[in-house]
Amino acid sequence: MAVTRAAGEEVLLSLSDIRRDYVLGQARVEALRGVSLRIHRGEFVAVWGPSGSGKSSLMNILGLVDAPTSGEVSLEGVPVGKLSDNALSDLRSRKVGFVFQSFNLVPVLSALENVMVPLQIQGVGASEARARASQALQEVGLENQSSARPDKMSGGQRQRVAIARALVTAPSIVVADEPTANLDTENSYRVVELMRELNRSKRVTFIFTTHDPRLLDLVDRKLLLKDGLLQTDETVR
Repeated sequence: MAVTRAAGEEVLLSLSDIRRDYVLGQARVEALRGVSLRIHRGEFVAVWGPSGSGKSSLMNILGLVDAPTSGEVSLEGVPVGKLSDNALSDLRSRKVGFVFQSFNLVPVLSALENVMVPLQIQGVGASEARARASQALQEVGLENQSSARPDKMSGGQRQRVAIARALVTAPSIVVADEPTANLDTENSYRVVELMRELNRSKRVTFIFTTHDPRLLDLVDRKLLLKDGLLQTDETVR
């Protein structure tokens, strides 16, 4: 079901007839079978559906990590399929933030140092990177945990560090693949509510996958993916 939107809303990310196939031994798996989708700037979107529906494949394409087997992806009007590897990597590092279910924090680094990593990759100086990382930690309520290492933090705190790291480069969109999968119910709500607050205050577009239908009450828009197809696209706010 397509969603009709008001004229003038800016399309941030566009997918047109996206297909993604994988070859496993002698078998070909069709993870995505012709998905067309537009994400608008400032939206807060959940992708849900059963295991094996293609959610992770879709998120990897939305995050410019994987290329589709066929179809076109555009970010802020730029067709990414025509970019060189270096240009694509640069676009991804500047425009896309990532949050993972397993946190993906560097265990030997402090919370502050983990948040600094994307800025250091971009070549930002140490003093500026430290200041921006400190601000990002403050925005997720962890200014008092800046020196703590991941193994000394709870799962909810580690995911907050991961969100700060995703936001520190001021991306246009944050892509989160099952960001609450390793959290209990209370922390799951807290993490999604935090993302929602940051979406509103910073006008950063968030799109995340979830296996928990209870979290769908917190979003603006929910996309049901099943068998590699977009079954429903519903705006709820």
